[in-house]
Amino acid sequence: MIAPLAWLASADRWLLLKINRDWTHPSLDALMPLITDIQRVPWFRYGVVPAALGWWLWRGRKHALRVLVVAAIAVAGADVIAYRVIKPWAARLRPARAGAAVELRSPSGGTYGFPSNHAANTGSAAAVLSVAYPAAMPVFVAAAVLMAYSRVYCGVHYPGDVVGGLLLGIAVG
Repeated sequence: MIAPLAWLASADRWLLLKINRDWTHPSLDALMPLITDIQRVPWFRYGVVPAALGWWLWRGRKHALRVLVVAAIAVAGADVIAYRVIKPWAARLRPARAGAAVELRSPSGGTYGFPSNHAANTGSAAAVLSVAYPAAMPVFVAAAVLMAYSRVYCGVHYPGDVVGGLLLGIAVG
């Protein structure tokens, strides 16, 4: 049983280093930290998000409000389960803290990385929004996958961390 787990951990580390150090480009080096920490960008937080929410609620009325409430509950639930339950239990160190030679392109956050809260939160939001608006599901899924990929590209999570976060988010959503 230990051999398959060791192989999986080795593959996870290999893929992290491929994405973080080899499959890079200068334009992605500028873009991925922006994607991974978009919630911290003032023009996004105070401009785009309120405008988009206002337009969506105005257009969708009660349906949009119900979807927003369900999505907020799903995101909060996924976040709490990932951060308060699974991370302390799994206690998997983030790549830089575990000694992986990664290029950190974004602040790494806390000590533990599994599962990725960013991936869990976007995964749960994508799941709820995909049920409510099935025609737009490819956009929601692409946004969640892009967020998850950016976390690995920036060196703050292993691929397994973001896959676990996405699966948790989808399950909660």
